[in-house]
Amino acid sequence: MTTFRQGAAVLAQQYDDDDLDRLKHWWQDYGNYLLAGLVFGLALVLGWRFYQGNQTTKSIKAAEYYEQLNIALERGDVASVQSLEQTLKERFPRSPYAVLAELMLARQAVDQGDLDAARQALQKAVDMAEQAPLGALSRVRLAQVQLAQQMPEAALDTLQEFDDASSFRPLVEELKGDALRALGRLDEARQAYQAGLRAAEAAELDARLIELKLNDLGGDAS
Repeated sequence: MTTFRQGAAVLAQQYDDDDLDRLKHWWQDYGNYLLAGLVFGLALVLGWRFYQGNQTTKSIKAAEYYEQLNIALERGDVASVQSLEQTLKERFPRSPYAVLAELMLARQAVDQGDLDAARQALQKAVDMAEQAPLGALSRVRLAQVQLAQQMPEAALDTLQEFDDASSFRPLVEELKGDALRALGRLDEARQAYQAGLRAAEAAELDARLIELKLNDLGGDAS
């Protein structure tokens, strides 16, 4: 699995490329890394819920529909994908699997270059997500797509929901900096990059990409 350091290096290389290409690389580098941890956490939660009667039945059924959706996507069965997505959304709107389904559909849309479809799927994920990790991941991805679509104001609105203790803080501040830079608010962009740099260093994460962006604006880590 790609490490955070390798993901940062790839993103730095793509910094001046087309927005869609950069988004695809970001998705490949960060997506599996973040989702793997989330799925592991969800497995623990659902394991505990195994003893909760009716809730258990619903979780298992939702998991079955999610797996069927995954298979339908691999086969390119559009009709089944649409039907299974609708079933998950209507019958299991509070299930993590309904959110994961939208994240999967969004990733496929990005791979196909359909950012409108990706944004719509991610907005559904944000609206349905009740658990903090999935909600946070959905918002980060939504903001990334909004930035790729030249919607920096919308991206800033999406990123306002994070608190300072969020484990996504370095990436959130980096995306805020990108949005503010796109709006020409360069002083605020520097502040966001500086906040992201401090958060990354506090979490002992590789911060070279944030440093690159900060240096490009003529800022420092103070």
